Amino acid sequence: MNPILSPATLLDRARHVTRAVPQAVVCRQTAAHVWGLRALSQGTPETDWPVELIAPGHLVLPGCVTHPATPAAADVTEHRGVRVTTAERTALDCARWLPRPEAVAALDQFARRGVDLGTLWRRAASWHLRDLVALADPGARSPRESWLRVILMDGGLPRPATQIHVPLGADRSAYLDLGWRPYLLAVEYDGQEHHTSAADQRHDGARREELRRHGWHVIPVRKDVIPGRTAALLEQVANALIARGWRPGPAQTTRILSRIRAARRGGGHR
Repeated sequence: MNPILSPATLLDRARHVTRAVPQAVVCRQTAAHVWGLRALSQGTPETDWPVELIAPGHLVLPGCVTHPATPAAADVTEHRGVRVTTAERTALDCARWLPRPEAVAALDQFARRGVDLGTLWRRAASWHLRDLVALADPGARSPRESWLRVILMDGGLPRPATQIHVPLGADRSAYLDLGWRPYLLAVEYDGQEHHTSAADQRHDGARREELRRHGWHVIPVRKDVIPGRTAALLEQVANALIARGWRPGPAQTTRILSRIRAARRGGGHR
């Protein structure tokens, strides 16, 4: 049995291949997975994900994708028994190679684990990477929350805060996924895991009614909205902000409208 292919988990496969091949260093999304992130592309099971490696170009390994390169010694470490790019290097690689929402989601997760965003910004080799690092926020609690924040900001809306603390009285508090405190407006991602059962929905309804009594308006966003209905989402959130006192300038208004039109052309209008 091939020792590289026999383990079931991606972590085990990464561990086996780096033990078997001394020149190999696990990188990119596989490295992010080794560091404990939820970083594999949506809908791809772990069993189908290849082990991504930095290694000499002549190496061809089953079940692996090799990126020919020689990483700097300072960018290589061992974690969970795997020879892997450091957290900083992995974060920058994800920012460089992943689509924008996934890149920011990875950066958010690394920031939550203590990777310093200022250090990443200084190490970034291009303004494109620095722009992505500047979008990162350790307050995001899930990749989809990160995607939601990127959609709103790329749509021309002001940058939302994350994990907004709202005292409810009697030593009770709520934390809102993201929003704008000056306008008492929040947007929350309702994922399948915690928001689909009847009990979850009753809890969500009672919580949001209590927030409403404290002056907050909460816009819930279901899984099917991202990316399929982003035009409608941008329009709804922009209108809610304006109704609550936000006054975009002419350039901002033009940008928002153009983003909504682009999302509709791209199929995000249902």
